[in-house]
Amino acid sequence: MRWRIGSVLAWVAMVGIASGCGRKEPVPEKVAVQAAGLPEARKAAPGEAPSTGMPRGEAPDDEVHRGAAMQGQMPPGHPPVARGEGMPAHGTVGDPGEVDGAEVPLRKTGLGSAAELQKALAQVQGDEAKRRFEAAFRWTFSVDKGLRQVEKARAAFQDLLRAQPDLAPAWRGLAYVALQSNFDLPGAVAAYQKALELKPDYPEVHYALAFLYAGSDQEKGREHLKKALELGIQDEQGLRQVYGLP
Repeated sequence: MRWRIGSVLAWVAMVGIASGCGRKEPVPEKVAVQAAGLPEARKAAPGEAPSTGMPRGEAPDDEVHRGAAMQGQMPPGHPPVARGEGMPAHGTVGDPGEVDGAEVPLRKTGLGSAAELQKALAQVQGDEAKRRFEAAFRWTFSVDKGLRQVEKARAAFQDLLRAQPDLAPAWRGLAYVALQSNFDLPGAVAAYQKALELKPDYPEVHYALAFLYAGSDQEKGREHLKKALELGIQDEQGLRQVYGLP
């Protein structure tokens, strides 16, 4: 079932709290790539998530999520969030519909889908690299959340970037991993921005940034959404109404 607009707005409000905690300034357009925990800057062990100041797997300490912790559930329509569980993020919201027949299944079309995977694989060089990228992508976006393996995906994307640092889809994958593992918003923005530097017309990344900026910089987010829609992205999460677009 697709999110209701009220639920999207509740998530947008949560993003704004997590990104700004009451500050007026938006998430910066450029964030130091060190925040993303990427190979050239990472000091942690391979596959280890960077520290963000928020205990991994815990929701932000705001009114909505404190209430959820007390009641054991989120408001109607909101994806479940619990201690020890990754935060919800773009690309997996809504009825998955038809899925492919893989052992770690993906939606056939849309964000984080088999169709997106095939487009990304065309940019990966080498059969073994393609195999590793597909595994990481499926561990990141599978419709079966029980089959997602965030840390394995992170390590695989990082290894791929050591060999192919200009591989934009790997940066896209790392951004989503950052949101799933510990809601590392600055790290996700940094990785998404790197993906856009390498591939300015990356529809899924523009849509992702429109989602993330909705709670902190409506003007910037609206521009990303317009670009994503121009590039043919389906508005799966109802961001047109969030941004007041026709």
